[in-house]
Amino acid sequence: MKQHYKVVILGGGSGGIAVASRLAKKVSLKNKILIIDHADYHAFQPSWPLVGSGAEKKEHTRKKMRRVVPHGAEFMQHKVSRIQPIERLVTLDHGQTVSYDFLVVALGIQLDFDQIEGLTETLGKNNVCTNYLYDYVDYTYDTLRHVTAGNVIATKPNSPIKGGVAPENSLFTFHDFFHKQGVRDVKLMLRSGNHTLFPVEKYRDTLIELFTQKQIDYTLNDELVKVDGPRQTATFFNYQNRTTTEVPFSMLLVTPPMSAPDIIKESTLADEAGWLDVNPFTLQHVRHQNIFGIGDCTNLPTVKMGAAVRKQAHILPKNLISQMKGRKLKAHYTGMTACPIATEYGEAIMAEFDYSLKPKETLPFNQARNSKFLYLFKKRLLPIMYWYGMLKGRS
Repeated sequence: MKQHYKVVILGGGSGGIAVASRLAKKVSLKNKILIIDHADYHAFQPSWPLVGSGAEKKEHTRKKMRRVVPHGAEFMQHKVSRIQPIERLVTLDHGQTVSYDFLVVALGIQLDFDQIEGLTETLGKNNVCTNYLYDYVDYTYDTLRHVTAGNVIATKPNSPIKGGVAPENSLFTFHDFFHKQGVRDVKLMLRSGNHTLFPVEKYRDTLIELFTQKQIDYTLNDELVKVDGPRQTATFFNYQNRTTTEVPFSMLLVTPPMSAPDIIKESTLADEAGWLDVNPFTLQHVRHQNIFGIGDCTNLPTVKMGAAVRKQAHILPKNLISQMKGRKLKAHYTGMTACPIATEYGEAIMAEFDYSLKPKETLPFNQARNSKFLYLFKKRLLPIMYWYGMLKGRS
């Protein structure tokens, strides 16, 4: 395998593969693109909350990585251990270095389970669950089926997270599950470290209405800091009153704190918070003109969702090609993203908005109202669009 490439893409997730597919269509770049990722599989993670609710099979959510690497790009299965932007070098975990002319950073987000005391020791047992790891999503549904009473708590950290509405999605479908099973002695609870339920007022009002209708208790500014699995208790720190509270649970669904990958934090590419520092409109790095970023690893001020990456994947290749040719970067990302939320089995809403935090809905009806079509869109159409559109550079 070559040691130098015109374009090196770090990360074989949705952003990395989508960008590679678009670039590989350019004759001048064919076989001059390298994707580096350590994973064996590529997953459509937006389906994992549905798996945790019993509405999808996890085997349907992933494919072998080499099946999604586009023709015209090469794939190297390794972890990145160092990025040297001045030297234009990437060092891999086995010591090999790869040089590049242009770099695309698409490394995703880091799951910091170890930031919560006691969590890693009890995850996957004692009814402590998560929908953020492929190997654990089945345990979420197994646990759900055996709960007959007590507190069912979903947590949400104060940090940015991918799949920003996954906890709410799960709670709403859990409510429907218990209702259909005739289970009445369960109390559903959201404990969120954030100060608001949702950044866009229209959809925030809808979520409040749904929580009220379904009698789901929610508390803001409450951060999960400790889990005692054997005792089945969760400890929360409240940012407002600076107190800690221990809450018993029959089921705990954890969304872990998340941050930029350590490899970015440890490089000169990061902003003060550790995220890849890019221009919010052009996706070009603010200090290195030959480096671009996409997706969850960046400091783009929008909700980290697959729909946001899809829009970014239209912009980045255009600007990268323009940079190669010494032209002005004319393609601009507006912050568009979409958050489909299952409100029960067979019903969903979908928030769509941009940097302005104002609704920018693309369908000819009110997307803040329950819709059977939006559930079908989330469960069936989105995966098809993802595998055969976005990853192929077609949508």
